[in-house]
Amino acid sequence: MTKTEKRLEKALIQQLTQACEALKATCPSFCYLSHTGSMKKLDATLKVQLYCTQPLSKSELSQALVHLNHHLEALSCSLKTHQVKVIIEPTS
Repeated sequence: MTKTEKRLEKALIQQLTQACEALKATCPSFCYLSHTGSMKKLDATLKVQLYCTQPLSKSELSQALVHLNHHLEALSCSLKTHQVKVIIEPTS
């Protein structure tokens, strides 16, 4: 991994952490997120998984996408709906 890719990865993690905190504040069923993607082609390969305790409504998913894209804007990156996956984790 090049220095540029390492810097991009660090910035991506910072932006996704901020988006995570925003989602926790606005979506009660949201728990955490994770991501995958190649730093070489981030805009095309980035995928985000949202872990929630129950399914998100259409409006909650739209709001989550707005939060994510707002924070990713700093990296000149944006997500489309098919790049976001909601995973349900039942509470124990």
